[in-house]
Amino acid sequence: MARPPRPERKTELLDQILDYMLDKAFAGLSFRTLADGLGISSYVLVYHFGNREELVNEIVRHIEARHDPLIPGQPEQLSRADYEDWVRRSWNWTLIERNRQLQRLEFEAALQDPVSSTPRNSASEKYLFWTDFTATWLITQGVPPERAAPASRLFVSSLYGLQYDFVVNRDRQAVDAALELMLGVFFESVDRVIDGHPAPKR
Repeated sequence: MARPPRPERKTELLDQILDYMLDKAFAGLSFRTLADGLGISSYVLVYHFGNREELVNEIVRHIEARHDPLIPGQPEQLSRADYEDWVRRSWNWTLIERNRQLQRLEFEAALQDPVSSTPRNSASEKYLFWTDFTATWLITQGVPPERAAPASRLFVSSLYGLQYDFVVNRDRQAVDAALELMLGVFFESVDRVIDGHPAPKR
């Protein structure tokens, strides 16, 4: 009778795979190339992951899970200072070189979903989590729900865009400056709405 896979061994393999993938792309990934890169038998990978699709899915989930410790609790419990501090700490974390490379892989995986017959949908689910999180925080601050939803989407999309900028261009000084400008505009707009002075219509 075959022994069931050990979860801890699978996690160890995924950690090693992420290290290996830091300068690779999913497009060229196969059991053979990965096994050769890790110095193990391809049968080990088949044993733990079954097929290439599940292997990629597990890698993507492992990459995305690194964000979990960044969730700062319930948005209703965050003050303005807490929220702003969390955004900056999270941003600095994303700029670490390892995370830049893992973000590159996240983007690659996310762009496969629209043309896949079996999309993971994890990228869109994560995006909606952060937009809902930010919208809830805005409503707690006094922003009307009908304004909070599009504002949160604009905010999260801007962060994603700056991450993409850094992945592609690697210009930290430029993206840091853009982040500070974006935060200034965002919080100024929030204050205007809360103070009863909605942004002018365009």
